[in-house]
Amino acid sequence: MASRGYEDIVAERRIAYDEVVKPGDPEQFIHIATDVDDDHATDVVAALPATLRELGMEVSTGRVVDFRAREHLRQQPVEGTVPLIYPGHLREGRVTWPAPNSKKPNALADTTATRKLMLPAGTYTLVKRFSAKEETRRVVACIFRTRDVPCNWVGFENHLNVFHCQNQELDGDLAVGLALWLNSTVLELHFRQFSGHTQVNATDLRNMRYPSLEQLIEIGRAVIDEPWPSQERIDKLIELYITGSHETAERDMTVADEVAVRVAEARELLRRLNFDAERSNERSALVLLALLDLAPDQPWSEASNPLLRTVDIMDFLRQHYGRDYKPNTRETIRRQTLHQFAEAALVLQNPDAPGRPINSPKWCYQIDATALDLVRTYRTSGFEETLRVYLVEAPGLRDIYAAERKLRRIPLKLPDGREVSLSPGGQNELISSIVDDFCAYFTPGARILYVGDAGGKWRISDAEALKQLGVVFDEHGKMADLVVYMPDKNWLILIEAASSHGPVDAKRHGELKTLFAGSTAGLVFVSCFPTRAEMRKDLTKIAWETEVWCADNPRHLIHFNGERFLGPYEVDEQ
Repeated sequence: MASRGYEDIVAERRIAYDEVVKPGDPEQFIHIATDVDDDHATDVVAALPATLRELGMEVSTGRVVDFRAREHLRQQPVEGTVPLIYPGHLREGRVTWPAPNSKKPNALADTTATRKLMLPAGTYTLVKRFSAKEETRRVVACIFRTRDVPCNWVGFENHLNVFHCQNQELDGDLAVGLALWLNSTVLELHFRQFSGHTQVNATDLRNMRYPSLEQLIEIGRAVIDEPWPSQERIDKLIELYITGSHETAERDMTVADEVAVRVAEARELLRRLNFDAERSNERSALVLLALLDLAPDQPWSEASNPLLRTVDIMDFLRQHYGRDYKPNTRETIRRQTLHQFAEAALVLQNPDAPGRPINSPKWCYQIDATALDLVRTYRTSGFEETLRVYLVEAPGLRDIYAAERKLRRIPLKLPDGREVSLSPGGQNELISSIVDDFCAYFTPGARILYVGDAGGKWRISDAEALKQLGVVFDEHGKMADLVVYMPDKNWLILIEAASSHGPVDAKRHGELKTLFAGSTAGLVFVSCFPTRAEMRKDLTKIAWETEVWCADNPRHLIHFNGERFLGPYEVDEQ
């Protein structure tokens, strides 16, 4: 009986005993194959031609146990030390060393006492010994190379498994090919069948079967000078060189090669435009390619700048790059890539309708025309000069774009006289009416402690005042749109602008009560609508013992049952 982790989905399989405990297995491992993919992985690994010993390799745990060698550890490399590699130095298939902000030491003193803890410089394949239970992979392999970390000797910490050849380095192509095999989905599925914990022991790696020496070297040569390949490309390489070379795999490999090269080029272009690591990762590179309407086989000179919504970007990447981003990643793309592209004036937002509400399904993006001219010269002899000019002019472009956006913001004057502005459109139009009218009529003399901004969630927040009232929250809490404090009554008015997110229904009522559970002030819940017509659409959803206000009838308040009108309820009264 096995479950894949989905609620109410249980699958049952009946298999022979010798499929669970393999005959002749000296370790008597129990294999739990939950589906046909696991069966396939088992068949693939069982058919592999070599053991680790037959390949002329060994695997050992790192020799440096840090708490036993504490006196020899150094936070940063200095003269008389060698690199000390921890799991934290492993990044995207390669070792990144030193790590300047790491809490772990980066170096080991090179002394007579520590030399026995080291290996000579060279190329090794490393595997993390431990992984977090929530991580998607158990086996995480990486390459250590002297060309990446110049040294004569190197120390590997005890939380790493090290593949070596009689305490000497591995052939470079072999080490890369081995790491790719260990990072494959087939190997991961096989490993999880007999390893029920988060530790990858050297014994486990020692007892597995491996591809032939020739196969591993051939895989390594396929990517030796590339950026570390994606999981998709790794699995295609394994399919092509190990699990069966056929026409479909070769065709898919051609496409995968084109995609990998184009994504690598796009990442480099973003780095040349001075974007940070998050804005030059694979996701951001793919978003850029979609905005440029550039398929993997098109030259950069054919780039264009159509108007695209986030959903259009995701559709393009699914069709042309095989990246099936799920709907719940749309916000990540918008907040972690498109927002920063817009801040840098690489991308314009709604150039066809600058006043479009931020919650509009038509919200769209377009590559700036000046940036498009630059992109079309990429990978040509004229790019460097065009880039130099663009980077000189970029600050001016950003200022112009920022000024245009500022003109469209909604001015807002708070009851205490403070003047702020909100992003245009969306629920912010209603929030402006709430502050101007609702607060004036129903909460005179009140103090606004929080106002959410549709374009920047934490626009106004008096965290200290809320803390004094017993309310402490972080930015991940589902905050109300407005929080208003009435000191004369010691009430906190929690207001939802229902034009975007709906009213205070039973679920939202419970969420807000939980978020404000520590409040020493009484809680009042109010749903605000632009019009009574809009309210009617959500009438059946509105929670009892709450209030409703409509901007088109600002002097009136609608009370949903209960014993009090615009007042808090004690727990025992509910």
